[in-house]
Amino acid sequence: MKRRTFITLAGLGAGLCIVPPALYYIAPGTQEYALKVLKKELNYLKIAPGSMEKYVVDYFNRLGNDTLSTLKWKTTYYLQLNYEKSDRVRDLIKYFLLSSDFFINKTDESKLVHYVGLYSPYTSAIPNPYSFIIWPAADITEP
Repeated sequence: MKRRTFITLAGLGAGLCIVPPALYYIAPGTQEYALKVLKKELNYLKIAPGSMEKYVVDYFNRLGNDTLSTLKWKTTYYLQLNYEKSDRVRDLIKYFLLSSDFFINKTDESKLVHYVGLYSPYTSAIPNPYSFIIWPAADITEP
């Protein structure tokens, strides 16, 4: 192997070892990125000031400080995935809507959406969005 080839390959190898960790530290924090995603995906809703920020803090406190999860969020950031391509983004949006009064207000997009509390199917008093209690009874006439 020639010296130039060796130096070139060594430089490429060193770059491959240095670039991914550098990208990990340069990328914005997971909470900042999650907040940007929520604002972008739910831009059609009127959301109370501070609701998204409180939700994102609660959401990531519940997940804990998991390095693998952080790595997946940063990968989602660099690949610029939306809710159609990423389950993480879809879950973030879904749980925000369930944690707010959006379904309590019968999905009325004209009303201001407030964050109520982090959704948990076992402890939350937030009703099921598909419940018969929220939606009016169907007007079915029997013959």
